[in-house]
Amino acid sequence: MLPNWTKKLPHPLARYAERALRFLSGQSARLGYLAAVEQGEISVANFIAALILARAVDPTEFGIYAVGFLMTRFVRAIQDGLTVQPINTLGAPLDEAAFREYTTNTGLIQLWLALGSAALAALAGWLLTAAGNDVAGPTVLALWFILLTWQLQEFLRRVFYTRNRVLASLVISALSDAVRLGLLWHWSAQNALSGTAGLDAIAWGGLVGSLLGLWLARQYWNFAKIHLWQTFQQNWKFGSWIMGSSIANWVASELYPLLAAGIISFAAAGAYRALQNLVAPVHVLLRATDTYFTPRASKIYIESNFKGLGRMLKIIYLVSGLPIMGLLIIASLFPEPLLRLLYGETYVAYSGGLFLMALYYALWYAYWPLQMAFKAVRITRPIFIANLAAIVCMFTIGVWAIHQWDVFGAVAGQALNALVIAVVLWVAWRKVSRTADSRQPTAET
Repeated sequence: MLPNWTKKLPHPLARYAERALRFLSGQSARLGYLAAVEQGEISVANFIAALILARAVDPTEFGIYAVGFLMTRFVRAIQDGLTVQPINTLGAPLDEAAFREYTTNTGLIQLWLALGSAALAALAGWLLTAAGNDVAGPTVLALWFILLTWQLQEFLRRVFYTRNRVLASLVISALSDAVRLGLLWHWSAQNALSGTAGLDAIAWGGLVGSLLGLWLARQYWNFAKIHLWQTFQQNWKFGSWIMGSSIANWVASELYPLLAAGIISFAAAGAYRALQNLVAPVHVLLRATDTYFTPRASKIYIESNFKGLGRMLKIIYLVSGLPIMGLLIIASLFPEPLLRLLYGETYVAYSGGLFLMALYYALWYAYWPLQMAFKAVRITRPIFIANLAAIVCMFTIGVWAIHQWDVFGAVAGQALNALVIAVVLWVAWRKVSRTADSRQPTAET
């Protein structure tokens, strides 16, 4: 039942008020609140973990942690196309029997992906260390453990989201982060923290979370019908463009700290991460949007085409815009006090870059829900094209900016990339939505 006051409003306002209340109070809304709680917990855990490390180690060690963390995002881009987005989109409309069969086969593909990427990281790290690179070598070598365990936990989380079991995802995330933060606190008390130790803490947390997740998801395993090649072909047909887009997005969005590490130093990557950590809570709503709304946006598109999806986008921007912009404004207005409060004097010299970091996150927010909508309607080429354009800017203007202004140039280049992606995606969305409402939903791969 809707409150009586909505009936007293003028007709257009009453209609929008009723829609907003249904959106905010229905079952989907309650699950959405749980999703926001989980993403908030993950964001807070990442924030605290980075804070513990930044205060306990020097900028170079913190840079090692930052670089390793970014490399896991690269593997996540591959995972996104091969397993995660197929589960979210292709798995969402399946009945229980078909979903168990599909999830089991996709889960086995995910296991091979985790094992393969872990082995490759171990080999590459060993070769770099043997060649005498005593910074990059140990960093890459440390990735094998995190790539093995963290990927499995992330896959299980997305399985739970696809079947509306958000609470199960929240439980394994909370347990994983509790283990991670407990280890960081213990190692810090023993003066045993380092950049690679920060990565190991994520891996141990991922192992515990994955074991619990496998048990909670036991009803989804059916090994009677194993057809890995057929499932891989199905996922590849749908997810190849998504994977290409995700990799391009990673290059456009995450490569700047790595360029800073290569062109300047690992300490510069640490300074970049310290600035980013101040606005990292924005991830709460952005990641919740992608995790929770992508499978639901896919269903809405099937039911009501672009018209319904457009309404959903408006509500997402309306609800999430105020807290995100409020946080970014506060970070921009008080950079030095915030950096001094969190890190002491170590990173105060970089306070001038916090406004640029906030600008980057604002531009990122401008296109993130829209990118989710493109994935939901299975039109992913615009995402790839947008990120490709941003990559061109990065390897021209961006590299020049890093040489000119060091860390500040890296952050400015990141903001430029986000602007390019936002412009391309919004232009593409206007074009697609104007011409596609008369067509039935089709898959573009």
